[in-house]
Amino acid sequence: MSSIECIVLDFDGTFTRVDEEAAPFVEAFRTGISEHLSPERAARWDEAAKIVQADPDRYGWEYEGVIVAPSHADPYIRCTTIGQLLLAEEGHSPGRRTEILQGLYKHAYPLSRTVFRPDAKMVVEALVASGVPLFVVSNSATEHVRAKIDALDPIGKSAIRVRGDARKFVIHEPEKAHPLFSALPETMELPGLGRPIHLRRGFYFEALRKIWEETGAGPETTMVCGDIFELDLAMPARLGARVHLVARPETPEYERRAVRGMPGGSASQDLGGLLLQLELPG
Repeated sequence: MSSIECIVLDFDGTFTRVDEEAAPFVEAFRTGISEHLSPERAARWDEAAKIVQADPDRYGWEYEGVIVAPSHADPYIRCTTIGQLLLAEEGHSPGRRTEILQGLYKHAYPLSRTVFRPDAKMVVEALVASGVPLFVVSNSATEHVRAKIDALDPIGKSAIRVRGDARKFVIHEPEKAHPLFSALPETMELPGLGRPIHLRRGFYFEALRKIWEETGAGPETTMVCGDIFELDLAMPARLGARVHLVARPETPEYERRAVRGMPGGSASQDLGGLLLQLELPG
């Protein structure tokens, strides 16, 4: 723990039982997307879901023509992937598909339940008590994440700094050129995954860079914890951060192997596994 000067946590799926909390989101998303599809196409949702599930390497969250997260990552991404397939069949352009899907996400996400992992409060309180600067960096809006943390109500919650709208899914150059980012390769390959993982996610890098400037830490003294390797951990790991994967039943073995094969990388089925890696009492 003495070598860690900064802790960065993802939120959805990392703090929460995402499959349980996302049920209202899925219902609202399916209803909303039907407005952009013919009745016949809208009725094909379950069929499209089976197509995606049968070939998870081929399908995923596509942004500007690039798959940026696996379709099986969580219900939010699964809905996006199915929606992409149906909207493409309907003839919507890539730009229009993105516009529709982002609008549906923003509409449906506030309807999600809040279902925390059983150990979430205990883990967060232990992290706050350690005195190490603690950040939550999420694609979700800052106010939604803050409201859910307030609902969890851990001791010392005011010490948790939330950075929402991180746009971890965008392949983009950062606002400022930086040697760490410049040294990143375009992609990385994982044994067991039949497509490359794109690493140069400039908006996510900017969020991390600002944290490092604020705390005086750097990648080599940062622990990043998340539940989706491709979105949360791949780029920080290549930058030199320690990473911890909080797995779900659907997490593929290639993600677990990838994390454990990295210097200081680790994985666990619960959030409490992070405390073991930081050598903190739980």
